[in-house]
Amino acid sequence: MGKIKNILFFCWGNSCRSPCAEYIAKGLKASKYKEELKDVNFESAGFYNFYDYAQPETVEFIESKGIDMNDFQGQIINDKLLEKQDLILGMEDRRHIRRLKRKFSHIRDIDKKAHLLLKYAGASGDLDIEDPINLPKEDYWRLLERVAWGVEKAIEKIIKINKNELD
Repeated sequence: MGKIKNILFFCWGNSCRSPCAEYIAKGLKASKYKEELKDVNFESAGFYNFYDYAQPETVEFIESKGIDMNDFQGQIINDKLLEKQDLILGMEDRRHIRRLKRKFSHIRDIDKKAHLLLKYAGASGDLDIEDPINLPKEDYWRLLERVAWGVEKAIEKIIKINKNELD
């Protein structure tokens, strides 16, 4: 498979789940996995970017983890962004992964690069992480905890791959 150096997290609007994933990953890189992730880059994007900022609930969740996301800038998925990625992780199968593979079928290795976050992380059961926008804070944070768990497990897998410990 080769080393994984560029990772994109994506969702529908790049204001809730994917910014959470990006900044959880960056936080883990800055604290727990400094050496293992020193050459790994994390980004997030959406099919659309309605707000151009992360939702306040997402910012609050990330800050509760001791991570600063003041430099977040939303972006829309495009060819150039996808082409440079080694791994692309989405939050929902039908709305995200399948749509991405259809819409960007011309991108080299898109079928091999794009995965559902929780499936890639080794979870079982319901693997979709629904959009938390407009949900009560408790439900919103519960969904972001699923994102955070998936990101940490995915990073553990990426570290193993980058150390040539997995196929």
